[in-house]
Amino acid sequence: MTKTKHVPIRTCVGCRVSDAKREFVRVVRAPNGMVEVDGTGTRDGRGAYLCARPECWEEALNKGRLARALRTEIPASSEAQLLAHAQRYQSATLTAATG
Repeated sequence: MTKTKHVPIRTCVGCRVSDAKREFVRVVRAPNGMVEVDGTGTRDGRGAYLCARPECWEEALNKGRLARALRTEIPASSEAQLLAHAQRYQSATLTAATG
């Protein structure tokens, strides 16, 4: 009998789509209160997951979904950094897919 490997499922706080954990980008509120992208997915703190699409990031930030999921206020400077990361991530993904 073959045993299938468990795949953790997460939901995007922007568009509410569920998929495998590795398909999302994790944003974390660190113990020091900073809101940052968690590239490794292993940092301490409260985390939330977002799709790679910038539209999801904008919606999550504009509608307060990310702040609610992280249970904190997100400063404008952190919002700008998160949106810039989403744009860079999408352009890197498109470059990898086409070239």
